[in-house]
Amino acid sequence: MSYSNYYAASGLFHGSMSSVMGTQFDILMVGSDSALLGTVWEKVESEVRRLDKMLNRFDPESEVSFVNREAGHYPVSVGEELWDILQNCKRYYELTEGYFDITLQGFDQLLLTEEDKSIFFFSESLHIDLGGYGKGYALAKIRELLEENRVAKALVNFGNSSVLAVGTHPCGAYWPVGLDNPFTKERVADLKLCDSSLSTSGNMPSHPRHIVNPHTGAFVEDKKMVSVVAKDPVVAEILTTAFMIADEERIPEIASQFDIYEKHVYKL
Repeated sequence: MSYSNYYAASGLFHGSMSSVMGTQFDILMVGSDSALLGTVWEKVESEVRRLDKMLNRFDPESEVSFVNREAGHYPVSVGEELWDILQNCKRYYELTEGYFDITLQGFDQLLLTEEDKSIFFFSESLHIDLGGYGKGYALAKIRELLEENRVAKALVNFGNSSVLAVGTHPCGAYWPVGLDNPFTKERVADLKLCDSSLSTSGNMPSHPRHIVNPHTGAFVEDKKMVSVVAKDPVVAEILTTAFMIADEERIPEIASQFDIYEKHVYKL
């Protein structure tokens, strides 16, 4: 279900989807041309649904679901876009010392063949999960749409965990974003976003064991939360997963491989 409305008094357009990419999606766009913002919203909504249809492993009709069903039996050729995503995920796997791993078991069990852009699993039990990548990738695509349509001020939000700030708040020099402790509801941070992306990952009371350490196969059970602010929303997204898993002494070294603005680890 989707919803949208333009508030003329404040020059603010709000668009929302109640369930996409596993969460709620909201966008705020600032401007005086309500027709233009409405058209941009339609493009954004269409793009987010397209990406969800491609990347959602829980959708039996998605391209990723097809790969997961068949790649353990024979090499599966994928589309150009998914191929590029898989190549990027391989690069991020290497740069994060294997802590960001879309297979959750070891990227060395996955064969990518350039000639036919195919993917093959050496184990039939292997699968890929782009949940720690997809929302960041969607934010990057949305930013392109906003830039193409000259929307200079906007805030894009996937369930408060993946946020893109374009320009500044209409009444200030940044978009203010607060982070709360999911266990106590107390505020742990107030961040200031301007032309940047924020990703937050952590264990919650409702999902205390949902992040797997690919080096050990065990769930990360620490009561902590990680946030990363970066220009690139994909980088912010993949690093929060990596930093949730990696030992504290490895985080600075991994972070040094990327261009990021802020990183925070909160003990809850």
